[in-house]
Amino acid sequence: MARTTNRSGARPTRDRIVDSAIALFNEQGVSAVTTNHVAEHAEISPGNLYYHFANKEEIIREAFERVNNEADAIWTAKPGGAPGPVPRSSDVGSFHLMLIGNLELFAKYAFLARELPALLRADPVLRVRYTEIAQRRTRELEDVVRPFAKAGLLRNLDDPEDLRALVETAWVLALFCTPYAETIDTQPVPRTAKARAARLHEAIERGALLVLHLLRPYLDPLAYTGLVVLVRSQLEAFGASR
Repeated sequence: MARTTNRSGARPTRDRIVDSAIALFNEQGVSAVTTNHVAEHAEISPGNLYYHFANKEEIIREAFERVNNEADAIWTAKPGGAPGPVPRSSDVGSFHLMLIGNLELFAKYAFLARELPALLRADPVLRVRYTEIAQRRTRELEDVVRPFAKAGLLRNLDDPEDLRALVETAWVLALFCTPYAETIDTQPVPRTAKARAARLHEAIERGALLVLHLLRPYLDPLAYTGLVVLVRSQLEAFGASR
C-alpha cells in the first residue's frame, strides 16, 4: 500500500500514525489509547487511519518493526558511526555503544518494555515475531561478548552455558530496567516533558550501571573501569541532547 503525504510535504501519513501512537502509548499506556485518539493526535480522520491500519494491534506491530529496524542500525554500527557488520572482536568501544544504544531505544519505546508481556499475550502474531527477534539478538550478543572471554577480558566464562546465561540476564535487565526504575520511584509523575525526559535519563543510567555491575565479577578491572568511563560520558552526552 502506497504511503501518502500531506500537502506540506510532512512525514508520510502511515509514519505519522505510528509516531502518534508511540507518543500516546508512552504517555498514557496502550490500553488507554484508542485508534480515535491516535487519529486525533496525528490530525487525520479515523477513516484515513483505517486506510493504513485495520486496528490498534497492527499499529503496535508496525511500531515493533520500527524498533527492530532501529536496533539493526545499533547492532551493525562501529565506533565512530561507520556502518558495517557487528564487530566480532574484544572491542570495548563497540560493546558500550551497543549497551547505551539499546537502552536509549528501550526508553524511546518505553511502552513496549512496560507492557510487553500483556501485548504478547494479546497478539499471537506479535508474540511469534518478538520471540524470533529476541532469540536472534541474544545470539548476536553472545557473538559480541565471546571475544572478550577469549581475550581474557571476561573471566570464568569457559562454559558456553555460563556465557549464554550471563548474556540472557543482561538482555532482560536492560530491557526491563526502565519500567523497574519507574516502579520504585515514589516521586510524583513529572508534569513537563523536560522533567519526564530527565527522569527517563535517570532510568537509563541506572540500567546501564546495573548491567555493568552484573558483568563486573567477570571483567578484567581495567576493562570494567574503561567501560564505566565510556558509558558515563555517553550518558552525559545523551542527557545533554534531550
